[in-house]
Amino acid sequence: MIKASQDPHLRARILSSRPLPGVRAGSAVVWHDRRLLVIQDDAFSVVWIDPDSGAMSRVTLEGRGEELPKARKPDFEAAFVGPGRAVTVLGSGSSDRRRHKASVDLDSGRVEVTDFGSLFDVVEARIGARPNVEGAVLVGEVLRVFHRGAGPLASAIVDVAGSVLEGRGVELLGHAFYDLGIAGGVPLHFTDAAAFGGRTFYLAVAEGTPNAIDDGPVVGAAVGILAGDQARYAFLEEPSGERSCRKVEGITFDPGRKTIWAVTDPDDPERPAELCVIALEGFF
Repeated sequence: MIKASQDPHLRARILSSRPLPGVRAGSAVVWHDRRLLVIQDDAFSVVWIDPDSGAMSRVTLEGRGEELPKARKPDFEAAFVGPGRAVTVLGSGSSDRRRHKASVDLDSGRVEVTDFGSLFDVVEARIGARPNVEGAVLVGEVLRVFHRGAGPLASAIVDVAGSVLEGRGVELLGHAFYDLGIAGGVPLHFTDAAAFGGRTFYLAVAEGTPNAIDDGPVVGAAVGILAGDQARYAFLEEPSGERSCRKVEGITFDPGRKTIWAVTDPDDPERPAELCVIALEGFF
C-alpha cells in the first residue's frame, strides 16, 4: 500500500470556472492542438471546445449520441491521446454496459467503439474487485489504469502493456494500491490522471458513497503527483482560498499557460458540467 502525503509546498487553486451548456456529467478532458475534448459519462458523444472563444462542437461516438439514463450510460471516465494521432476514451468497467473503448482519429475524425472487456477482466482479477476506472495515461509503451476505490476500499493503479490498445492481448506489468488521504473525514479516491513533462498528476475526490454506482456528498478534492512509489498532494482550493468541494473528474494540461484545465460532474442532470482553470504551485 502506497500512502500519499499532504505536501505543504504544493498548492492547487481554481482561478476561474464557467458552465458548459449542453454538457452533463463531465468525466474527462484532453488538450490537443489548442482545443479541449470534453468527455461526459452519460452519452456516446464528446465535445470539442475552443477555450478562448467558447465555441463547442459535438462528435457522436455511437447511435444518436444523446444523454442516457444512469442504467444505460456508457460511463466514459478516462481519455488520453494515443496510440498515434487518436484520442482513446475508456469506460469505467463498473458494470457490463460500461466496458467500451472509443477511439477518435484526430486527422480523419473517424470513430470506432469496441468492447474492451479483456482489459477490465485483468484489472478485476488483479485488484480483487469490480473495476471502476476513472483515469488512464499512456506513457511510452505502458498504459496506466487508475481504479477509483470507494469508502474504505483502496484505490489502485494497474499497469499493462500499451499494445493492448492495438488489439493485442493484455500483458500485465504491475499494480499498486493507494491510500490517498482523507478530506472531511472521507477517503480521497482517484477521479482522473494526466501525464505531462515526465510527471504523472492525478485528481482525487472525497465522496461519501460506499460503492462505484451510487452518488454521495463531496466533501473535498485534491491534486496530486506521483513519482515512483511516492504520492504527494495538495487540497484543491476555491478562488477564495477555501477548500473546494467540487466533484472534479477530468484533468489535462495547457502547456502554454502551464495550468490545468479540469471538468466537473455536478451529479445533477439539470446542471451543466463546469470547465475550470487550476493554477499549480510547487508541482514543477
